[in-house]
Amino acid sequence: MLRKIKKTLIFCFKLVLILGIFGFLFWNASQATDADGKNVFELLWEQPKRWELLGAAFFVQLFAVAVTIWRWRCLVQTLGLILSVKNAFRFGFLGLMLNLAPMGIVGGDLIKGYLIAKKNPDYMSQAVASVIVDRIIGLLVMFLCGTIFVCATGFAFRQEVLARTLSQLVFILTIISYTCVGIVFLPFFSKGHIERLLAKIPFCGNTLGKLTRSFLLYRNHKICLLKTFAMTFFVHIPFGFSLYLIAGGLFGSVPNLIDHIMLYNVVNLTAMIPLAAGPFEFVLEQVYQLFSVEGIRMGVGIGLVIALGYRFISILVAGLGIVYYLSSRDEIREVAG
Repeated sequence: MLRKIKKTLIFCFKLVLILGIFGFLFWNASQATDADGKNVFELLWEQPKRWELLGAAFFVQLFAVAVTIWRWRCLVQTLGLILSVKNAFRFGFLGLMLNLAPMGIVGGDLIKGYLIAKKNPDYMSQAVASVIVDRIIGLLVMFLCGTIFVCATGFAFRQEVLARTLSQLVFILTIISYTCVGIVFLPFFSKGHIERLLAKIPFCGNTLGKLTRSFLLYRNHKICLLKTFAMTFFVHIPFGFSLYLIAGGLFGSVPNLIDHIMLYNVVNLTAMIPLAAGPFEFVLEQVYQLFSVEGIRMGVGIGLVIALGYRFISILVAGLGIVYYLSSRDEIREVAG
């Protein structure tokens, strides 16, 4: 009973927080006007759309999602689990669809781990490890892409407090994450001493222990890890390309492609916040105002609209999961039951 009340309260808190973020962003965008007295929503309505760019954004995102699913299948098979291409895409799209559900009530990663474990009941720990390591690799490459592109674009050397703060956050996360992974692969780590010490850390010790045990299962599969690591660049860079296409399709004159790849990988750090929506839109809105095109600063609300366009395209891509749902109703009933 107490657990149910706690979950309800957390749900309500997240809902209020998300609505508050969007409420503030929409109010702020509606208050700012250009020289003609028009706000960003009026400009968007009057702006001629480039539908071919918006359509291309859909297929670019679809390609990136397909790579993430194929990456997970490689990790699964490396540990000896059976996962066909059909089931990989069924489970992968289902996980994507649930990750984009309001409030993220059912974690897509959790469902993927559960379904693959049901298919391989004797490999429960391996099934869980494949999902955790898949997520870790995604974060590692995102941190690295963020570091590379904030330097390549000069964003890290800007004077604005927001630019410096985000760049420093990317650098710190990159250094910490790669240091931790390097330590895990040191020979003495396999003896379990450090793992037991990590487990004793208050609040996050249990999580760190699980992450460590999952990664240790792949210690002898370094080729697989390198291959999936390389594949992930074909995830984060296309997602940034998709953001660029959406911006161009909605507003025409926008910052260049490299800037948008940087923006995606930096702003997407908010994906680590356990909310289905809100932080990504908020941060992109703030950061987008730091950019200018032909000497004209991007106006208030433009970043918000582009973020909403990106979110909408993501939902359309995840909508393909409905097709896979129709062919996997038995698995869904098992999860629901």
